[in-house]
Amino acid sequence: MSSPTTKRQPSFIDPNRLYALRGFQIDADITPTRMREARLQGVKPTMLKIGKRVFIRGADAIDYLERLAELSAPK
Repeated sequence: MSSPTTKRQPSFIDPNRLYALRGFQIDADITPTRMREARLQGVKPTMLKIGKRVFIRGADAIDYLERLAELSAPK
């Protein structure tokens, strides 16, 4: 069986990169709603705020995604 084709480019999170919050959400394919749900369950990413802009370090983004995976894992 072959894998389905998609026009979407594959993405990854580089641990040495600084992401704008929206860029992280796009690259990680995570919605603001999912981030809000996780925050309500106590899982928050480490972010940097500069003025009105919000950034997340790649290494912190990977850590956040790992904690999200644990939160979503069946018990």
